[in-house]
Amino acid sequence: MSTHLPPATVILADDHPAFLDGLRQYLDTLEGFALVAVAQDGAECLELLRMHRPDWAIIDLAMPSCSGFDVLRTALEAGIETRILVMSMYADDAYARKACDAGASGFVAKEDAIAELARALAAGRNTFYTSPSVGRPTIAPIDSDARDGLDLLTPAERRILLLLGQGSTSREIAEATGVSPRTVQKHRQNMADKLDLHGPNRLLEFAVRHVQLLDGS
Repeated sequence: MSTHLPPATVILADDHPAFLDGLRQYLDTLEGFALVAVAQDGAECLELLRMHRPDWAIIDLAMPSCSGFDVLRTALEAGIETRILVMSMYADDAYARKACDAGASGFVAKEDAIAELARALAAGRNTFYTSPSVGRPTIAPIDSDARDGLDLLTPAERRILLLLGQGSTSREIAEATGVSPRTVQKHRQNMADKLDLHGPNRLLEFAVRHVQLLDGS
């Protein structure tokens, strides 16, 4: 008499509806997995993790309310044993290392997502999976507008922006700079205004793109 294992339960968390729909459709094609819930920000993701305790969570790194790193840290502190796979448009290996240190089971660049998702979910429990594009060198030209914009920032703002580009959360930046998380958030808003970067994650995208310029300043 054959026995069938129940499917592994999964929640998805991403604030981009089109990408989230693509993940949902792809997951439906994979045998052995069952989608139980979907979140569109970090706080909702944590709520669903506590509620469902799924086998897997596939989460975006940069989400509103709290980041993927915040989700990882909070889940670990709460004793949630869900295996968490981080997906991100930022393929820098520093982000992958930080995700690994925070307890993630893998890190997949979004450009690899559909091709690599099944492999990541099939990886052994004691392995940390990274997709092929993670750590691939990229050289982006530094435009004069970026230099001019950085000249508008104070030394304290530039340091915060560098730490942000290196993958630090607001809480970690506050600890590193000796200020409160509220002050970090105020600096982030001031920088967004000075650089005219408005909308979800625009400041983070700018920081990641120009981290080498910031690090050399």
